[in-house]
This record gives sequence, C-alpha cells and structure tokens, in this order.
Amino acid sequence: MKLLKAYFQIFITILLFSQLFGTGESKLKVFKNDLFLGEINTIQNNKLFSVNDLIVITDSRNFINEKTQKVIFYINDKKIKVTNQITFIEIEDNLFQLSSKVINQNNDYYIPIESFFTIVQNLSEPSSFRYKNDEIRFTSTSDDKKTIKTVDLSNEKEKWEFKTIIIDAGHGGKDPGAVGYRGTKEKDIALDVAKRLEKKISRNMNVKVIMTRDEDVFLRLSERTKIANDNKGSLFISIHTNAAEDRRASGFETFLIGLNKNEYAAKVAARENAVLELEGPAGKDLSGEDLIQATMAQASFAANSETFADLVQKEIKKRVQSKDRGVKQAGFVVLARASMPNVLVELGFISNPSEEKKLRSPQYRDQLATAIYRAVEQYQKTL
Repeated sequence: MKLLKAYFQIFITILLFSQLFGTGESKLKVFKNDLFLGEINTIQNNKLFSVNDLIVITDSRNFINEKTQKVIFYINDKKIKVTNQITFIEIEDNLFQLSSKVINQNNDYYIPIESFFTIVQNLSEPSSFRYKNDEIRFTSTSDDKKTIKTVDLSNEKEKWEFKTIIIDAGHGGKDPGAVGYRGTKEKDIALDVAKRLEKKISRNMNVKVIMTRDEDVFLRLSERTKIANDNKGSLFISIHTNAAEDRRASGFETFLIGLNKNEYAAKVAARENAVLELEGPAGKDLSGEDLIQATMAQASFAANSETFADLVQKEIKKRVQSKDRGVKQAGFVVLARASMPNVLVELGFISNPSEEKKLRSPQYRDQLATAIYRAVEQYQKTL
C-alpha cells in the first residue's frame, strides 16, 4: 500500500511538472509555392514566434542591433523593425500596435503571432502572403528562390549604429569667443570641457570620439561640420559659453538648429556666428532661406537632436547650481550642415562675474563634462 502511494505521488509530481514546465509548443510551418521551407519555433503556448527563425528560413536580409535590441528584416519588400520589450512594430516608417511585447529570449526575438501576421497580411497583396492554421504561405510567380527582396542594408546599419561622436570645442586660435570680466576666454573653457568629455566617453563607452580641435587653433565653421560629416558622426556636440550685455544674465541652455523664433535666440546665434568675419570671403552667414532649407534637411534628425538636448539640460541641472534656461532653436552655422543629430551647448554666461568664477574652476568644468557624458550614455539607450 505504501509502495502504491509512493508511485501515485511520483505520478502526480511528474504530471504537475509537465504542466508547469512542459512547452507543448507547436511550430509554424513555412511554405513557398507549396514548397516546404522549414519550421519556426514558438513560445508561451504558441502565442509568440521566433523572428530569427523566420529570417533564416526566408533568407531575409536583416540587421540585428544587440546593444539596442532592435531587429530589421523584410517581408514582401516591406521593411519591418521590431524592438525588445516594445508593443509596437514599425513597417515602412509606420507604427502598428501588437497584442503584447516583443521578447528577447536567449538572443532570439519573439513576436505575437496573431497580431503580427494580421498586420502584415493587411498590408500585403492578397495573393502573395497568407497565415492560417499555423502555416505561413508565400506565393511568388518568379523563379527566384528568395521570398524577400534582396536589399542592401548597409545604409540602415550605418543609421542604427551609435559608433562615432564628434566633440566640437567652440572658437579657438585667433577667435577667442566671448571674454569675461576677469579675462577668461570662451575658447579655453570650451576646449577644457571638450577634452574632459572626450576622456570620459573614451574610457567608459565603446564608441569612437573625434574632436574638431584638441588645441588652441582656428577652424572655420564649415571645417568643423566637414570633419563631422566625413567621419560619419552619430552625434555632434558643439561646446560654448554664453555672453550678454546684461551681466546679470546667467544659466545654461542647449540649442538646436532652427528658425530664430525670438530676439534672444537670434542674438545668441549672431554672436556665435560672428566668427564668420574672421573667415574672410569664404565665411557666409545663413540667410532666412538657407536656415529654412537647413532645418528641413535635418528634419529626420530633429527628434533625436531634441531628445539629446533635453538630456543635456536634465543632467547639468542635477550637478550644478545654475539656472536651467531650457532647450531653444536658432540659426547656428556650425549646426546647419551637420548630417547627424546635433546640438550646441552653452555652459554658462562668461559675462556674468559669478558664473565666470565658476567656469574658471576645474571642478565645475569637470561637473559640466560629466553631465554631458551622462547625457550621451542616456541618449544611446533611447536609440
């Protein structure tokens, strides 16, 4: 009797474990023109399928960014972008709601089956794609063995990879920038903070850092932008200190390229663009039309630029006792032709004796560099 009871307990235990841990998962079968291509793994009681398996079976060109946990692949010529722990997918730059989050399990990305294939079917030609009864069927009238269009994703990869940061120390050489009451030069403060920032990023992040200048030399504004574009920068950070006729003006602010929406922003841009006078005939300021064109050309980077600008303000505010003047737009020549997310940071007013004293402090400058570095770290996580 005891033996029978023991066997019964073992049987119940096995049954419970099979219910709790047994997968019981079926696989999605993939066909092309009735030719069986393979099977795709599923998890969570067949509610999610492996996008990695789909990519392999259909021979889709793809790009997987392990850092940001994003995947790009193609179905019927449509570019699809998914992100771990996000309930949206992006198809041809349009967002669609999934029934649940994308899951990364052991570097394999799983997508909700029903909602994903419903979305894709609705966007495809009726005769080219069908999902029903755990089967995915592609129909093609060509002899091409590939289901998916052959696409060169090198450009997509360049966009997604966060690998090169350009740090631009404002002014330099014969251009001192603004000069404080005690003779402090903007070019020196900007260079010192830029060098500190470069060291922090290089030591702690797996990205390449390029400085437009690392010594007291003069560079044309166009040369700074050219350095950034030639090196295919992922982010451009121009560092400056501010100045105003009113010595009481104080605080830090971050600028984006844009129309001069108020007199103050226009004055800040005019002061930073004044270096054009030292460039001779080659130096050309932005006309109203130039500024509109530059703003439109950078529309695809605008959201990322604004995200980073907000992070800079947030991180500086955490570390220094100074007025947060927020994020603004203005017509800065140095930002106008940068083909990447870009900002211009005004660390403080060198024309304010109190802030000039702070900016002369190595410790204060290090706090500012740390703040921008932390903003870069946080920005990378948003990509």
